[in-house]
Amino acid sequence: MSNLTRRQDLEPYLTPEQFEFRDSVDKFLTKNSDPSMVRHWDEEKMFPAELVQGAVEQGWFALTLPEEYGGIGDYMDMAAFLEVVGYHNLGLARFWNANVNMVGGAVSRFASEKIKAEVLPDLAAGKCWLAFALSENGSGSDAAALRTKADLANGEFTVNGTKMWITGALQAKYILTAVRTDRDAKKHDGISLVLVPNGSEGLTVSPIDLLGGHAIRTCEVNYQDVRVNEDRMVGDLHVGWKRLLTVLAKERVALSAICVGAAQAACDLAREYAIERRQFDQSIYDFQAISHMLVDMQTQVDAARMMAYRAARLLVSGVPCEAEASQAKYFAADTYVRVATDGLQIMGANGYAMEYAMQRHYRESKLFQIFGGTNQVQRNIVARVLRKKGQ
Repeated sequence: MSNLTRRQDLEPYLTPEQFEFRDSVDKFLTKNSDPSMVRHWDEEKMFPAELVQGAVEQGWFALTLPEEYGGIGDYMDMAAFLEVVGYHNLGLARFWNANVNMVGGAVSRFASEKIKAEVLPDLAAGKCWLAFALSENGSGSDAAALRTKADLANGEFTVNGTKMWITGALQAKYILTAVRTDRDAKKHDGISLVLVPNGSEGLTVSPIDLLGGHAIRTCEVNYQDVRVNEDRMVGDLHVGWKRLLTVLAKERVALSAICVGAAQAACDLAREYAIERRQFDQSIYDFQAISHMLVDMQTQVDAARMMAYRAARLLVSGVPCEAEASQAKYFAADTYVRVATDGLQIMGANGYAMEYAMQRHYRESKLFQIFGGTNQVQRNIVARVLRKKGQ
């Protein structure tokens, strides 16, 4: 095993208390999310309810929420935490990100005091799960081109449209939905955020079968004349897109930390296999072709880790980090894909077998190049920032 929780290269970033926190996360997940459990949840497409409840009892769903609503910790704690969770269980990491980082973050910053008091303490206590509905089939990377509409009349929104690729919608009590509330405004100016109760009349949630990510289902959410009280709006009318931008940058830092943890797990799995596997009367690790692959894999993960923690430090410091967050996200996601691919090659047919976790890394790594903004979109963001610096 690599030194997952007490890495020397993180000493400039983390406090002794944060290292202890990583130790506690690692110990809990080693016991409650071992590889056989993860394989079971994946193969059965089963939501890991007991694991999530255990995470709630550990206080993890309070992380980064405002202190007045039971929250603890900052975004550096988030990065330190998510790297370890990504190492052990991508499903839990994705579920935490959707609940606390995405919707919890938006509610914390932009919702009314009434909504905050209603939602955030229950989120921290595991009594209220949340999902974020932005993407649509016709507006994937061009997310602001969304067509789901909401007409406001007599203090009530009427929502119509379809959202796609919504993480954790099956468990959510509320779905924070991006809707077009001014169809005559410019694309980015007529969007609002509405907290839609799951189970509302006219709302249907349907899981989508995907290549990976089976424990936390990704869903299609359909709205047909769904009525929502105006006081469920998060932020002001028509300015939802501007509010989303601050949340999306934070998500990219979170996703980079998750990918680093998962990529480290794939590295460790490949290295341990290579040391134990013998061919031609020697460990295959002793073949230079294999050892150099493993060296390159670990070097790429180490570089991705430094980019993730750099972005997290800037985020905590309040320094604008749009480019650094996007760099961290796309570099870590690309690294995870490369490491999973090379790890499977090192393990050969065994890596392709469902018995081993490497096939799951191979399937799930690709998701991170797509969701949270494709890696091509992240490069566009960085290119735009670089151009401004040159002016």
